[in-house]
Amino acid sequence: MVRFEYMDKAIFPKLSAAIFRILATNMSVIAPTGNKYDEDFAIWYGSVLEGLLKESREIILIRDNADLIGFFQYYINDSLFMMEEVQILAIWHGKENIFRRLYEFVIPNLSGVEIVEAYANKQNEKSKHILERLGLTIIGENKNGKSYHYCGRYSALLDWLNG
Repeated sequence: MVRFEYMDKAIFPKLSAAIFRILATNMSVIAPTGNKYDEDFAIWYGSVLEGLLKESREIILIRDNADLIGFFQYYINDSLFMMEEVQILAIWHGKENIFRRLYEFVIPNLSGVEIVEAYANKQNEKSKHILERLGLTIIGENKNGKSYHYCGRYSALLDWLNG
């Protein structure tokens, strides 16, 4: 039974290896960095740990019973809903309507949101397609030019969810 829960930020150090394993497994197929696993983990861990110090940044854990099968990392800044990472183990892609159910879980916890933003690696066709279905369009690139920067109205995300 798939379920969603907000991660207690205090347990991030304990869960970080399992969370990163999902991210690394997915990204090694889409956009490998060429770095050693431990190097990528150290960079990612430091960045996420620093970000979690901010009250507005959250991680939702996606579980099948007790097993961690994915996560969703986001933050709210005034009226902006920034979707940073949605990572689900490949064997769960398209199953149990997880993606829609994730948004059904998170949307009631948001308030004052008007704009939605996200980044998608240029090589990640699935993510690009999903963001477009959510009503987001490309407005630029990230600093290193490897990802597109997407933006859209929150109302378009709600239309998708309720459609």
